Amino acid sequence: MNVWLGRYSAEISQSAAPKRGFVLVCVLWVTALLSLLALGFARRAMLDRRAATYALDHAVAMAAARGAVERGILEIMNRGLKVRFLPPERRGGTHLGEYWARPTDFASEGFLSEDLFGEGDSVYYIITDEERRININTAPEEMLRNIPSLNRTVLRRILARRTGKDEEDPENQVTVFRALEELRYFRGVDDEDWFGDERKPGLSRLLTVWGDGMININTAPKEVLMCIPGIQEQDVDAWLAFRAGGDRKPDTEDDRGVMSLDSLSRATGIQGKSLEAIQRFCKFDSTCFKISGLATRRNGRVRAFCSAVVTLTEDGP
Repeated sequence: MNVWLGRYSAEISQSAAPKRGFVLVCVLWVTALLSLLALGFARRAMLDRRAATYALDHAVAMAAARGAVERGILEIMNRGLKVRFLPPERRGGTHLGEYWARPTDFASEGFLSEDLFGEGDSVYYIITDEERRININTAPEEMLRNIPSLNRTVLRRILARRTGKDEEDPENQVTVFRALEELRYFRGVDDEDWFGDERKPGLSRLLTVWGDGMININTAPKEVLMCIPGIQEQDVDAWLAFRAGGDRKPDTEDDRGVMSLDSLSRATGIQGKSLEAIQRFCKFDSTCFKISGLATRRNGRVRAFCSAVVTLTEDGP
């Protein structure tokens, strides 16, 4: 009897062993799945936290960039007042020796909150005279032909677009370029034409869609001035040398300009066809400016950029 009971209990133990092993495996799998779910939720929470932190940092940076643009607009509005503080020899038209032409970093002025911006962060604005470039909507064909990075195929389409006869886009009823980037998608405009290289400046540096079509000779770079029909290179060099001021370096605080054709001729000795070309295509003051604001946070890892184009009128910007 005892032998039979022992054999029976041994058989029960042997039959229960596989069941206990199966249950153990199931428990291990469930534990592993729960661990994976917990890790997934933890990672998702971490990513959500990072996204929320980045969104907050970007919102703060964007608000600062917009504030920089507003400050730039204020500088343009006060330009007439600040010109009075310039020496008499540096007064004249809108030129690159004025206060607005210097990029301004709020960190150097001590205006940044230490609670929001760290030591490596910056908030600044840059003001650019849009009328220092060639207006693609109003420039005559003879001027556009002088642009080295503008091939004849693209030139013909620009002229066709301006007259409403664009065969490649006949349904487009818009005859003016509202943004210069529209030209970037024209067939025949590649990266070399758009950005330029050492041999020729890019279209993005030469053209604009803003302004009244006249080029401000006080701020226009040499590559733009050389596109003016009838102007001579030696006269352009003479004008740029005068404009650079005493240090002979462009885009510095001692740059100067003139307010009339007679003043330009007396200062540089430019006469003849070059003077006629300047009278026809150029002016000495600007009313259209682009203000770009940039702000960074987290030592530059988070950036925000915005810009605005301002046209000054008698009633304000």
